[in-house]
Amino acid sequence: MRDLAGALRIPEHVARVLYNRGVRDSDAAARFLQPSSLHLEDPFSFRQMDRAVDRIRAALAGNEKVMVQGDYDVDGSASAALLVNFFRVLGREVEVSIPSRAEDGYGLNERAIRRAAESGVKLLITCDNGTTAHKEIALAAELGIDTIVTDHHTVGETLPPAVAVLNPHVKDENLQFRDLCGAGVAFKLAWGVMQRVSYGSGLDSAYRDFLAGAQSLVAMASVADVVPLTGENRVLTRTGLRLMPDSPNPGIRALMETSGIKGVPSGVDVGFKIAPRLNAGGRLGRETLALELLTARSYGDALQLAQEAEGLNRQRQSVDRGLTKLAEELVLSDASYERDRVLVLHHDEFHPGVVGIVAARISRRFNKPTVLVAMNGEVGRGSGRSIPGFHLYNALNDCASLMQRFGGHEQAAGMEITRENIGHLRRAVNEIADRHVMQADYATPTLNIDATVALSQLEIAGINLLAGLEPFGHGNPEPVFMAENIEVASDPRVVGKGTGHLSLMLKQAGNVAFKSIGFGMGERVAEAGKGAHLRIAFTPRISEFRGYPEVELELKDLRRA
Repeated sequence: MRDLAGALRIPEHVARVLYNRGVRDSDAAARFLQPSSLHLEDPFSFRQMDRAVDRIRAALAGNEKVMVQGDYDVDGSASAALLVNFFRVLGREVEVSIPSRAEDGYGLNERAIRRAAESGVKLLITCDNGTTAHKEIALAAELGIDTIVTDHHTVGETLPPAVAVLNPHVKDENLQFRDLCGAGVAFKLAWGVMQRVSYGSGLDSAYRDFLAGAQSLVAMASVADVVPLTGENRVLTRTGLRLMPDSPNPGIRALMETSGIKGVPSGVDVGFKIAPRLNAGGRLGRETLALELLTARSYGDALQLAQEAEGLNRQRQSVDRGLTKLAEELVLSDASYERDRVLVLHHDEFHPGVVGIVAARISRRFNKPTVLVAMNGEVGRGSGRSIPGFHLYNALNDCASLMQRFGGHEQAAGMEITRENIGHLRRAVNEIADRHVMQADYATPTLNIDATVALSQLEIAGINLLAGLEPFGHGNPEPVFMAENIEVASDPRVVGKGTGHLSLMLKQAGNVAFKSIGFGMGERVAEAGKGAHLRIAFTPRISEFRGYPEVELELKDLRRA
């Protein structure tokens, strides 16, 4: 650790943060701290990229009708928008299909295939879906439509009968990096086509504008879809976020304005401000809204669509709160759920558009993988969210016969299931959890600490170095430190609405006191009376509230010493 700190000339606790993220030498540190497009694998590293690119070039040469099949979440919409914008650069308009959550569920469906055939589509490109759509892609082939799949979801035992399947999780792929989101795979496809058609075309500036907007779309999708922000994802996300304030994509600029984001957005800004607005339409019956916004041709149109997303997001928040309360009551009122390792809940009042976000909240609340199913008559559409250490897709795959369809990956999944099979699914998935997961995996949630530090080590220069590790997210969590023998220097205060935030002045060994805030920790005020001695977990921040920079602590947890 000292060798790394010495080589980089950084404080040891900053070196420890890098070490914890797999950065073990100065070369790895340079790649992590200064991610570059030079670190991206060539798109033709995909085994079937040649097939996909050749088929698209043939469609362009033959003036064939092309349709892009996206999905209604951020990744599905962003990847579809990326390809729509790319074909515009090539001088072509394409048809786009986004499924209706209520009528179609998620991903590719027979209705979309037949509609495409009737309109004369000859090439279908899926975005963030298609890997398990064997029946639908076979139907497309019967109707004279070739399919290219771009996806990142878990691959089954066989691949669908497509012209090309671009999915980093295909078993025989020899890729260095396999954790791209759907938009990342779509980006690689566009890049591959660009390599074959751009030379001598005179469209260099148009391609540059496209690449700038496309990387921002990948950045938003990577954060929203919770893929690891390491390797190629770190390159694309960091670059894409930095390009957003001046993006050539008017939809991105409009989203930033309505979200109240100034300057370069962080991963937290995307996760908690931008992504919920993009997801709102898909949750409340306006599935094409995100796609329309991200493909808008003018800033005026984009701003109007972003304001519509803003209104729908407020409506979504209201529905979300009510259904979260309902789901909590279902768990707490039935003692049998205490024994379950996996929570499987269903209700006629659950809204299919918010079961995913509510499942995530219930999973965090009870620290258990959670599946919520919104019933509509005898058939329900559900969504599941997992916890670290439990592969939700694999567990559901072992219960595949109980569901009409399902898909997803390790931490999230979607499904359709009949009412009569929900109880069977609950029993089956819990039997799987009991067989394969140790009880310790379901203990009280833990907080990972990067290093123990003295408050006197917290200097502005070091904290600015930590900020250089952005964007934070899955695979690159925001640094958290621990400090011991901390004294509460003055009477604690509870500020803000609801349960409130805990505001403290903290000092160590008689040194200067640091202003500290624990968001949502107001109920713990009794633990932090004046003179109390604590052990704290925190993330340091730089505040300029008084006109000059000073160090503040964002508390993550506290314990009596």
